[in-house]
Amino acid sequence: MSTKQLERFLAATTAIAGAKEEKHILRAIITSAQEVIGARAASILLMEPDREHMRFAIATGPASDKAILARVPVEGSVAGWVVKNRKALNLPTASADPRHFSGVDRITDQRTENLLCVPLLVDEQVIGAVQALNKEGGEDFSSEDLRFLETIAVQAAHALQQADNRRRRKEELEELRRQMTNKNILIGRNGGLQEIFEVVEKVANAKTTVLLRGETGTGKGMIARAIYEASSRYNRCLVTVNCANLSEELLESELFGHVKGAFTGATANKEGRFKSADGGTIFLDEIGDISPRLQTKLLRVLQEQEFEPLGSNRTEQVNLRVIAATNRNLEQAIQEGSFREDLYYRLSVVVVELPPLRERREDLLALVEHFLTRFSRETNKRMLSVSPAALEILSGYEWPGNIRELENAIERAVVLGEGEMLEVEMLTRHIRGEEVEISVVGQTLAEAQRNFKRWFIARELANHGGNQTSTAKDLGIQRSYLNRLIKQLDISR
Repeated sequence: MSTKQLERFLAATTAIAGAKEEKHILRAIITSAQEVIGARAASILLMEPDREHMRFAIATGPASDKAILARVPVEGSVAGWVVKNRKALNLPTASADPRHFSGVDRITDQRTENLLCVPLLVDEQVIGAVQALNKEGGEDFSSEDLRFLETIAVQAAHALQQADNRRRRKEELEELRRQMTNKNILIGRNGGLQEIFEVVEKVANAKTTVLLRGETGTGKGMIARAIYEASSRYNRCLVTVNCANLSEELLESELFGHVKGAFTGATANKEGRFKSADGGTIFLDEIGDISPRLQTKLLRVLQEQEFEPLGSNRTEQVNLRVIAATNRNLEQAIQEGSFREDLYYRLSVVVVELPPLRERREDLLALVEHFLTRFSRETNKRMLSVSPAALEILSGYEWPGNIRELENAIERAVVLGEGEMLEVEMLTRHIRGEEVEISVVGQTLAEAQRNFKRWFIARELANHGGNQTSTAKDLGIQRSYLNRLIKQLDISR
């Protein structure tokens, strides 16, 4: 290899490696192939969806503008043979070869004298071919020329794969933005959580543990899914565990699994959620509620990616990404001794704070309008606007249940209200700031207690946006008991 050829070759590989977008990569490949090999023309053909034809993705040479318009059949072309057989070809007399497709020569009014063609493979799948035509000076292409082109094709395929991954992740993230805007858990007119999306983009493909912090109803679960969907682990499982819903014993078994006979009732081996999430992502919601003993086991998973199932001395290895969420003040919990400081630092490598609705009131109108549109469509109504008076009340309310509570309030107004505008009287008395009088005249003590209990629990549920877990916690009762009360008292959810 001459010094000039070596310089061209190094420049070619550098250009391909540095290109980020597909069009720039294709241009770098084709320019490199032509310059390093000394061809008069070069082209890249990519498979079309029907797998029966190939199209010119890019071409250089005296008639490249005409060549780019041609479609090349897989059957009956040199490039097609290369793709099907996954082998390179060096044809000194290409036009005389029965595999040569003369249609391109007719379109370009150029004669193909000699030709190099190598397959372009991405993830072991042939996506097309790279061609170099007509060696300068009338010479034949050498075996060294062929090796150059194959080396360039390998690098090009890797660059194209990376570009495709970037494009796909960008598209998926944009789709998530659209979905979340439609559900309106996240984004308002003034971009309330745009900064959080930027964090999602940055951390998505890292293995870094992410801690989501925010009040109930602020969209922590949706952000966790956004990180998962935008990551390279998107094609593997996402396992979600609510750590507040289970007792310590059940949560330990749920997370780590158990072997038969580990405890009374363990009649068979059970795979834990950490094992189920191997290769993927696990979302631990309400992480601040786990006991100090389980915190120790969780810390080992984060540090070593290993654990033992309950009742077993066999160590399980896992490769997973952990996303955690909490509405608790973990710093205060550390001071009180109920949360391990070393676990906190392991969890909070990246912390995402989700603001409550009362701190992003500029988004309120956009959220209200979206919910009106959504529920009007679902109920076949046309309540698409909100009166100034109703908007003033909605803006002045503190929304302890955050966006979830707002969603419930607008749904109720659309379902029960009439007309094309949301009016003040369609909002609950609680949101309007009016105390509800409970009449006990003519009632027995049992009836008065039932009515008060029904009103009180309904109000607390509304304050928590319908979330039974957080409502039960504030009421100081078990979630299962709250669920029974809701059914017994016939409370609308």
